[in-house]
Parts: sequence; C-alpha cells; structure tokens
Amino acid sequence: MSVSKSSVAVALSLPLLLVVLFLAMIGAQSRSSCTAALSGSGLQGATGAQVDGLTEAQLQLARNGVAIGKQRGEPESVILAELAAQATESTLRNLANPAVPESLNYSNDGLGHDGDSVGPHQMRVSVWGSVGIATLMNPVYQINWFYDQADLVPGRDRMAPANLAQAVEMAKINAYAGQLDLARDLYVKFADIDPASLSSARAGQPASGCGPNGAGMLLPGASSEFGAAIIAAAQKWIGTPYIWGGGDQNGPTDGGFDCSGLTLYALYQASGGRLRLPHFTQAQQDHPTAQVVPFDQRQPGDLIFFTARGDGTSHHVAIYYGRNEQGQDLVLHAPDRGQTVTIAPLWNGDRLDARRYSIPADTGTGQEGKSL
Repeated sequence: MSVSKSSVAVALSLPLLLVVLFLAMIGAQSRSSCTAALSGSGLQGATGAQVDGLTEAQLQLARNGVAIGKQRGEPESVILAELAAQATESTLRNLANPAVPESLNYSNDGLGHDGDSVGPHQMRVSVWGSVGIATLMNPVYQINWFYDQADLVPGRDRMAPANLAQAVEMAKINAYAGQLDLARDLYVKFADIDPASLSSARAGQPASGCGPNGAGMLLPGASSEFGAAIIAAAQKWIGTPYIWGGGDQNGPTDGGFDCSGLTLYALYQASGGRLRLPHFTQAQQDHPTAQVVPFDQRQPGDLIFFTARGDGTSHHVAIYYGRNEQGQDLVLHAPDRGQTVTIAPLWNGDRLDARRYSIPADTGTGQEGKSL
C-alpha cells in the first residue's frame, strides 16, 4: 500500500511517558507486543461462526473489524470499507513478510511478499515503521489505524465503501469492490455485537488478540528465519480438525491434518517448496536434511518426535513453539482424533527427540542443504 497523507495518529496521541516506555520495550524485544493504548480493543475467543472458505483466524479478524468499528462509533459504510480492505489486502490474515525478517518472530497467519508490507492492512514498514514492528504486527492496531485514517477522509460518510477503502489504502487500482459481498456477509454475521459490552482500551492494557495464541504475539525465543516461517505456516491452521492421514504439501486433505501431515505441510511451505518430507513420523525423523539437536538446545521451528519407552519408532511429531511466560515448553501440533490443530504444553512420558531441518540446495536429490 502507498503512503497516506496523515501521520500515525494513534502513536502520536500516546502520552509521552508511555511512548518512552513503549520504545524501551521494543528495544528490549519484550514478550508483550501489544501494549499501545487503542481506540478500540475488539474481542477475544472463538467466534462460533462459520463462513465457507474462511478459517477461524480469518473470522476473528473480521469480527474485530466489526467490533472495533462499533466500539468507535463508526457507521456501517465505514466498517464495510475496513472489511473490504482487509479482505483485499491480506485475505483477512495477519501476514508476516520474509523481506522484514523481524516480522517472522511474531505470531501471524502466514507470509506475504508485497514489498515491506505486513499485517492485515499491509502497512509498509518503511512508511509506518516508526511505531515498531511489534505494533505493526498487532492486528488490532492495524484495524484502529484504518479507522483513524478513514476519519480523516473528507466526506467519508457519503463515500461508497470501496472508494473509502481506496482512499485510505491509497491503492493504484481500486480492487475493493470485488470484496464487498464478502464484507457485507461478515458484517451481518457480527452485526449484533453490542458496543456497550466491550471494555474501552486503557493505556498499558493488552489489546485483544495478544494472548498466548493471539496473532501479533512475540514468539518465545524465535531465533531463525526458517524456524519462524515453519511456525507461521502451521499456525494459520489452528482449529483445523485432526484427520488420520490428512494433510499434504498444499494444506488439509479430507478436511484436516494428522501430526505428520501438518509438519510436512509447514516445512514445504516455509522452504518455498524445496523441502518435502514424507508423510510418516519416523521417516521425517530420519530424513537426510534432519539434524540431530540435543534436546536442551531446541529452538522454535524444530520438530519434536515422541517415541514410547521401549519402541524403536516414533508415533507422534510436533513443532516446537517456544516457552510461555512461565517458562513452560509449548508445541504446535495436530494431537489426535476428535481434536484440532493447537498450541499446547509439551508433555513428558515419551522419549523426546529434536530435529532441525535445512533447505535442500538441489531439489532433485534433497540430499544437500544449508541451514537458515
């Protein structure tokens, strides 16, 4: 997206003391990435809604587009513009960007490749980055940013939603009308949200979406671009059902993933299609690109293999996610029948083996690689 005529109103409105504290936290790579005071804080938790073609993560972003708009007192046409803009810019996803390596350290819904743009509204780091990447990766901040910019557009209440979206995003081509039907459907889906039930954001109050699993949260201990990209690819399917034998390099099959289907998908996507693991846990563990890692040196993005005591073959695989604020190890995985892809505490009882993967230099053989 292009440069807007205005400055970042939300950041400039913060009290001086909060600005100083916020910049200090960014410099220290704080775990809490969502501490800015916002005009609207949105909602947390499952939506309970279903829309064909949209994941739960996409629905949560859409719901917050509506909830924050209502909380701020925005008219329906402006909320429709925000939803159409999200759908057009990012397909309702909080996108990291490999061109902005720091963005990969934050929980996200996938990877985008448009210049240095990040987030659901694809804000450019070179233009809006003075607030810090932690803030730009906060989807609630970006939704508030859109409404702040819309409030500055003369005659916005008389503008068609697609035209208002273009005025805010400053796009060369107005493609937003193509998403208006979806925007209207999403607005109707969440139109019964009562603004009075939403608590107003206060200075220092964590924004919605910034909990342990929330998009925009700093990933604990992320230390490599490839590892962060593996997590980014897998976590956009959180909430997807476990299906035995499900999942391939393109995504869910038969409606879901099993444990090794999720990991083969994540590594294939994170490697740009250059690393395709077999669909079997032990074969993944023994793959030529797998580096044996001492368990005490595990890093986010490594695969953890579970082998029952006395067995010679692993029966489960998970992606190491990092540690929570209490120091507890977390994994991202497809657990078992009747469950869904989730982030959960790492459990004991099995032998645990860690593997770190490299991208093959020769995709024809897959035998040589380089670590990222």
